[in-house]
Amino acid sequence: MTPRPSPEAPRTVGELRASGHEQVSVREEIRRNLISVMRSGGPRFEGIVGFDDTVLPQICNAILSRHDILLLGLRGQAKTRIIRALPSLLDEWTPTL
Repeated sequence: MTPRPSPEAPRTVGELRASGHEQVSVREEIRRNLISVMRSGGPRFEGIVGFDDTVLPQICNAILSRHDILLLGLRGQAKTRIIRALPSLLDEWTPTL
């Protein structure tokens, strides 16, 4: 099911501008949301087991530093699972035209 904006959400470009919405890149949105997850102490990446001391801190450092990420490794090293966990750091919805 697709998330729906609240009924109070802006419906026109003028309302969107008046609301003070600030467009940010996906990279910055993921970084901002990772910082808030880290401050709250919640789990950063759900469903990834065994990489808490090695890979996941490096992924977090790359996101915080705004670096590109290239995942290399053999089969079974959670590369796909890490990539599938990244969208959990995106906002629920964003206005589009």
